[in-house]
Amino acid sequence: MKRLYADEPANCKRALVPFLRNLLYFGLIFAVCLQYRIEGRAFQLLLQVAGLAFPIHYLAPYRWKKAVFLAASVAGLFLVFGTDVGAVIVAFSATMIGIARLPVSWNLRVGLLTALTVFLTCGRPIALFEAVPSTVWPVLGSMFMFRMIIYMYELKHAKKPESLTDAVGYFFLLPNYCFMLFPVVDYRTWQRGFFAAPVHDVQRRGLEMVFRGVVQLILYRLIDQELLIPSSEVHGFWSLIGFLTFNYLVYLQVSGQFHVACGMLHMFGYQLPDTHHHYLLATGFTDYWRRINIYWKDFMVRLVFNPVVFRLKKWPQPVALSAATVAVFFVTWLLHAYQSFWLRGDWGFTVPDAVFWSVLGGFVLVNVQMDARRGPVRPKSKQAGDAAPRFDVRGQAVRGLKIAATFATITLLWSLWNSPSLAAWFELLARGLQAS
Repeated sequence: MKRLYADEPANCKRALVPFLRNLLYFGLIFAVCLQYRIEGRAFQLLLQVAGLAFPIHYLAPYRWKKAVFLAASVAGLFLVFGTDVGAVIVAFSATMIGIARLPVSWNLRVGLLTALTVFLTCGRPIALFEAVPSTVWPVLGSMFMFRMIIYMYELKHAKKPESLTDAVGYFFLLPNYCFMLFPVVDYRTWQRGFFAAPVHDVQRRGLEMVFRGVVQLILYRLIDQELLIPSSEVHGFWSLIGFLTFNYLVYLQVSGQFHVACGMLHMFGYQLPDTHHHYLLATGFTDYWRRINIYWKDFMVRLVFNPVVFRLKKWPQPVALSAATVAVFFVTWLLHAYQSFWLRGDWGFTVPDAVFWSVLGGFVLVNVQMDARRGPVRPKSKQAGDAAPRFDVRGQAVRGLKIAATFATITLLWSLWNSPSLAAWFELLARGLQAS
């Protein structure tokens, strides 16, 4: 860590050159966001906070950097939501973090947090907290509903006490206050990624992520305002194809927000992995699950898939893999409903929702079994004098067909997921196919 920090501005004036270059890049990105009014007022305010905190954080001594980031995050909270909402969120946050760090048994702390969550869940719809601004609940949910699960998991397996600064900083992440649908950042990855590589490289990679996210958000706006076809206007095969395609590509908003959020964390030295990886080019359903919302996939693998497989390690491998896959998609369905409650106020348990996760889980289950039977693909060792591999026309054609088939199936399932009912979805398909 000291070695990485030795190249920073306190010890080397030349280090200011790449930093100023990165600051210029951030200024250009901010100008684009301002020009196109990306994501509204909250995002513009947090970009300003990030722009002001960026040089302060960079020039601050290493021991103060986490405190500077935390101060910027808290300032962003109050700037976006005001004093009343900010104070209530800080009070609730202090309570939950305090319970998580009580000097009592881990099971008792989990029980207390569960009881508090149930109390808040029951109190919200019956107006138990009438004096609490309604804005508090989605913000509080986006901060704690999944990250607290990860944090408690880490506390259970931690070999030494966790820093209070890390704990508070993990829940108060600056970009969170403009993106309520926030990536499930892993605590240990976030913590270990702090200045884990030369800071200028981390900043540059973060700015690249922010740029890709902004491009995706601009494409989302173009699709949403110009290309998206309402379901009521689907009459014929090509209008159905357009509806299915652009209805799915609206997900660019989520993908773009995740890129921007994690890119902003990189600016403050937190090196994190990609949130998505070319998910439109998935060649199968397991491949799709690995590429889209990677943080959620890692969250489910770590807390659900691996524990189930470990408990069933004496069972035949196909049975253990099947049970773990089913558990992952069942828990995913439940947690998405839980997320919907905190962010939108309704649980989101619908028939299309259940069918979507069941069918997608079934496809992934089949792919998992096929991959397990096939075994890992080992690349051929390259010998000296071997000729350069020729372009495999047949292989690329097969890959293209797999991508097209996966994309078509996902867009169809996506339209089901967003449909108000199964009857409405079947009617939509009938109108699209009947007139063709």
